[in-house]
Amino acid sequence: MHFAHLPAGYITSKLFVKKFEKRKVTAKTFIQWGMFGAIAPDLDFIYYVVDHSKHDHHQFYTHFPFVWMVLFFLSLFALLLDFNRGRTMAFAFIFTFNGLIHTLLDTIAGYVLIFAPFADINKPFTLAHYFPWDEGFLELFVILWALYLWKKDKILGVFSKIGSSLNMIE
Repeated sequence: MHFAHLPAGYITSKLFVKKFEKRKVTAKTFIQWGMFGAIAPDLDFIYYVVDHSKHDHHQFYTHFPFVWMVLFFLSLFALLLDFNRGRTMAFAFIFTFNGLIHTLLDTIAGYVLIFAPFADINKPFTLAHYFPWDEGFLELFVILWALYLWKKDKILGVFSKIGSSLNMIE
């Protein structure tokens, strides 16, 4: 995936934001943390540029699903133990959840070291061998879904106006 990580972060953050209203999080800040988490694994590009592309950037620890799984479960555990109902743990949860989603999306389009750092680092894994899909269509679907969630009220408003206009024709 090249372009769908940020929209996927928006989608998951938008779907979870209602669950955290009791924690007094603002939707905008919650979604921003989620979108930052969605691109956080790609921060290894900084080293990738310095390294002059000698390694595939999916070989860095920021792209190990195990790392994001551990961070996600730690944030989930802390969230469940946070009796003060603070915002910090909600932000940590959505950040790490979207980082985990990023690594899983990378298995659809490219190679990821699923069992790293415990397995042989030279054996990458991809779901592309098992499912007949086109990466471009999947990315387009995610982007269109994010655009729909972003402009949902306006889209529904347009269709309701069209519907009321059609009633006047009869």
